[in-house]
Amino acid sequence: MPSDKAKQNKALTATCVACQKPVSTESAVALTGVEDGRHRQYVVCNACANAGWRPPGFVGLLAFRRE
Repeated sequence: MPSDKAKQNKALTATCVACQKPVSTESAVALTGVEDGRHRQYVVCNACANAGWRPPGFVGLLAFRRE
């Protein structure tokens, strides 16, 4: 569990590309997809990843993660 100071640190947050909500980096995963023939990292919250969202060109497995 992050401390209160860590929760307030905006540098430790990211925006989920699936739902567009800000999430802590602790509750997100980076999935690799392909865009314009190049590999790209997509930050996705655990809720969207567990619901099945995958980036275009994603090849691989993602284990269920607690939210």
